Amino acid sequence: MPGGFSVTGGRARKPPAFDRRVWLLVGAMLVFRFGQGLFYPFSTIYFHNFVGIPLSLIGAGLGLLAAASVLSGLASGPLADRYGRKPVMLAALSGSAASFALFAAAGGLPGYLAACLVAGLAGSSMFDASRNAMVADVTPAGLRARAYGLVRVGGNVGWALGPAAAGLVAASAGSSAGTYRLMFAGTAALTLLVALSLALLVAESRPALAAGGSPSPGALREALSDGRFAALLGAAFLLYYVFAQDWQALPVYARNFLGMEEGRIGLFLAGNGLVVILLQMPVARLLDARSKMGALLVCSLLFAASAATLLITESFLGILVAFAGFFTLAEMILEVAGAALAAGMAPPGRRGTYLALFGVCFGAAQGISPVVAGALLDARMPDAVWGLQLAAAGLAAAALLALRRRGLRRP
Repeated sequence: MPGGFSVTGGRARKPPAFDRRVWLLVGAMLVFRFGQGLFYPFSTIYFHNFVGIPLSLIGAGLGLLAAASVLSGLASGPLADRYGRKPVMLAALSGSAASFALFAAAGGLPGYLAACLVAGLAGSSMFDASRNAMVADVTPAGLRARAYGLVRVGGNVGWALGPAAAGLVAASAGSSAGTYRLMFAGTAALTLLVALSLALLVAESRPALAAGGSPSPGALREALSDGRFAALLGAAFLLYYVFAQDWQALPVYARNFLGMEEGRIGLFLAGNGLVVILLQMPVARLLDARSKMGALLVCSLLFAASAATLLITESFLGILVAFAGFFTLAEMILEVAGAALAAGMAPPGRRGTYLALFGVCFGAAQGISPVVAGALLDARMPDAVWGLQLAAAGLAAAALLALRRRGLRRP
């Protein structure tokens, strides 16, 4: 509001001053996620409907990508702790650009699987871990949820525009194989642009005490021997099972089971990004002052509400409420509270390792949930997809409640 006073009569708080690197990462995420938005929401439709790959094999390819990303995550954390956040980010972005070019050129299952392998080994999981470590390095603990939220807003501005642009391009230029391949090539070009920008503008942030660290299995064992952190990883895997599945399963379900047009699919996918743009920072501000473990419990209940809604409705409005409403609120909490909690548990010299392991939860879930969804959709059993999501969210809620009772949450 204008002026220097809040509606309660007190002086308005100044917005927090974030390090310049946080703002540079906001811009990088906007462009990077815009490019990904041209690819991921419609990639399953392209490879199934135009290339002719069965949904179950597309799910297997995504499983290969996820398995490779798990291996990448296990290595990238210790590497970021020893060699720095910036080199790992640049390697990840270069590998990601190469993978999108391979996806654009793939004309069958072998090419698709090769692109999935490259995307997993040097792609988003490596970039996310090193990026999150840099944010934690340059941001005080009391502002980390807001810093992560700000970076996510930048990413979701791009993610909201990407699927909407892809839907409009597909609708106006025609849903042809050439149109999809052109969008995938555009994703590769945008990813290279992000890598070049970060190479020129971003300074390294690794704490000095991490310089003597070693990218060895010992760093991973040290992190996994932390009982609180290992318990967090178990609950996070269940939550990421739901998170990873909807992005792949819901567009195919809406198109092939409900007959929804690509333009409307793009709208409810873009609705996710719009809600994040509007609400991520208010949510992050609330989370900075509250228990992150309690926030993850709320996240699990919201994922359960999303799955239950998809079980009882087949309308566009119902999908919009489930995905852009319940699912998106849960996602905002998971991505901010989870990363802040993992960073807070980590010793400064092991932030890259802890945050990479937290990211591995997503990779592991992504390796399982799309395969399950693909098999169930091939078998014409979409309700089973949402039923299993409901069970996973319920198990996560039970696990988080148990952690709170055992005193494993951090203040």
